Amino acid sequence: MDKLAAYNRVNRSFAKKYIFNFGSEGGFYSELNNMVFGIIYCLQYKYRFVLYSGDSKFKTDKGWEDFFEPFCDTVDSPFLKKFNKRMQKPKIKVKHYLQWYLFKLFNKDTYLTYDLFNLHFNKDFEKETFDFPELALKGNLRDVSREIVKMVYRFNAGTKAEIEKMIASANLPAQYVSVNIRRGDKDTEWNFISASRYMDEVTKRTSLKDIFVLTDDYRVIEDLQADYPDFRFYTLVNKEERGYVHGDFIKLSAEKKREDMIKLFSSIEIMRASVLSIGAYTTNPGIFLGMTMPEDKFVSVQRTSWYQFERDDVEKDKVK
Repeated sequence: MDKLAAYNRVNRSFAKKYIFNFGSEGGFYSELNNMVFGIIYCLQYKYRFVLYSGDSKFKTDKGWEDFFEPFCDTVDSPFLKKFNKRMQKPKIKVKHYLQWYLFKLFNKDTYLTYDLFNLHFNKDFEKETFDFPELALKGNLRDVSREIVKMVYRFNAGTKAEIEKMIASANLPAQYVSVNIRRGDKDTEWNFISASRYMDEVTKRTSLKDIFVLTDDYRVIEDLQADYPDFRFYTLVNKEERGYVHGDFIKLSAEKKREDMIKLFSSIEIMRASVLSIGAYTTNPGIFLGMTMPEDKFVSVQRTSWYQFERDDVEKDKVK
């Protein structure tokens, strides 16, 4: 079965429409994970999923298709940049009210991202089960998400070639472990976890000594090399990097953004191919890896629930 063709037949059959804004507000894997959940929500409740990526902070030219193959119908307009927010209804200025009113008047069955986002970004959605016989998809959210990723997360030819070249430059052995240690602005959401916590999981679970490290701060590599001299560490991070801050990323030139995105994609592909991966479900790369890797190959050192958490969980973690 050509699942993508089948998906588009089913998706286009729905009368209601959900225009999903990809890339305008969060980090890349935050946007991707929630897009996957949005696609599943639309299949479950019969909305036609339409992609808008014209305001994507990751775009270098077009948006989604700068890096990936197209997978669904797309739309673009200045209206969507102004009004299609992710989680909250935008404040409508008086001078824009007529534009807003006319859109709503003539598009009664069209929903913007903030209209539905909180319906697939909550704990209750994880509890649902799914059965889409036209796509031969059945299971829980994690099962179905894994299959949706296979369908939509397809690098275009140019991106794939760049990723393959970068992965080859890492000179990895045939078997290795991977860890994802986030720094940067991550402490605004959860406490940092010490590198030793990740390494404890590695040594407990495998005798392998080759470790690929996805991080945004090269000081993590320096600390690991000093504290674990018997291990060999590999990374794609540059020595000058000192933590990812999303606000800084969106100010970069298109060329630099593409370079950084190719490095991120390459690192994720390296982790997906590892014998064992250690990360955290408190990061969006961790959620993505948790949905795409076999469950026994990805270990979370922070938060055991794969999908969602209550806001209180964040506060509890911060006071520990």
